[in-house]
Amino acid sequence: MKRLMLCGALLFLGAMALAGCKKTTCEPGLKQPCYCPEGTVKEQTCRDDGKGWDACECTYYSAWCDNASGLCWQDPQREAYDKDEGGVEPSDAVRYCRQVVFGGHADWRLPSIEELRTLVRGNPPTETDGDCPLRNDSVSTDMNDPTCGPAAEYGGPGTGGCYWPPELTGNCDKPDPASQGHPLEYVSSTTCPDAPTEGWYGTIMFENGAVCWNHINTFSDVRCVREAPTPAETCVQNGQCMPGETRRCIAKNFRRGAQVCAAEGNCWGPCDSTAFRKKPAAKDVCGTCDQLILTIHVPAPLTAKPAQLLAFLYDAETWTFPPARPPDGGTSDDQVKNPDIDFNKPLTLTVPGCTYYRKKCLKGEYKLYVSLLQSETMPPIMQEGDYWWGSDQEQPLPLTLGDGPVEIINKDITLVPWTEK
Repeated sequence: MKRLMLCGALLFLGAMALAGCKKTTCEPGLKQPCYCPEGTVKEQTCRDDGKGWDACECTYYSAWCDNASGLCWQDPQREAYDKDEGGVEPSDAVRYCRQVVFGGHADWRLPSIEELRTLVRGNPPTETDGDCPLRNDSVSTDMNDPTCGPAAEYGGPGTGGCYWPPELTGNCDKPDPASQGHPLEYVSSTTCPDAPTEGWYGTIMFENGAVCWNHINTFSDVRCVREAPTPAETCVQNGQCMPGETRRCIAKNFRRGAQVCAAEGNCWGPCDSTAFRKKPAAKDVCGTCDQLILTIHVPAPLTAKPAQLLAFLYDAETWTFPPARPPDGGTSDDQVKNPDIDFNKPLTLTVPGCTYYRKKCLKGEYKLYVSLLQSETMPPIMQEGDYWWGSDQEQPLPLTLGDGPVEIINKDITLVPWTEK
């Protein structure tokens, strides 16, 4: 019995000695696996001085706090530097902000449109106290107000000309996979109370400072928010470790994450967890819907090469001309950049009778709007020399779609010169 007790004591003392003699140097140039908050495993290298590890090349998010609004913002935005990532739908954006943990905080959320507007800089009408009426309690027609429109693209005070504070990092030029050359908008949690059945969310185009509604299925950038203050947690668990070393952990969202040893080597930083899986892409149903085949003419030789042509369908019950809102039908293929059209050279274009994000066939009465523009500005702004089609005088009867077998509808139209009303 005494021998067993002695052995146990020796083992205990040995374990304590090992714990107190943890290596505090590494071999310069040596490599080891390192762990990222989004769940990936990468590799890091021992520093030249042997006193720590180079940073693991992961995406880490911090918080920038705005004293004026009392809000703290994720910085940079989600997947800021992966321009092939494609953004998320609004419902996924809500879920993403609720799920992630970074900086030791798990109470991030998707901002409202009024909160998102507190970030606008350089376009006074859409800043917090600006004249743009699109706010948390707005209706669909508020986006038609010219004060909600864009300033010059990439003319803001932020990084890359974004219309946000210079202190923020990230970008506002990530391509939207569902739009021809248009960057992703930033989505809010604000929904439109009188939108069509599928719904709209409030968004901001930080490349030009515009505020608008967009589809419930639109792809968007996300920058989460929380209430100030947001203190940076540097030590959540004391203990000797190698500076820059990483390890797996369980975060406050009860998911696996990663944490980093502090620069002093005396403690571990917060457990961040930012892995996120988007919902699967919807099946494209547009080929099974009615098809509108347009032959588009211009009445005279063009004096300048057009930058884009837009041809979309809008619900007849809520139709206004020109429609200053997201389209109900047609897809990104019906926004044609540098269209090959001129007098005696018509353009043929198919507009499928399906929702913009290709998820459902249209059913009911719809009207057609076509515009030929010299500018690529989005939202589109008409100017002298542009053409359009779709006033009530030009199409007295709406198109009836989805009321039987798939129908091919051929239609010849001649655009008319734009005139300011």
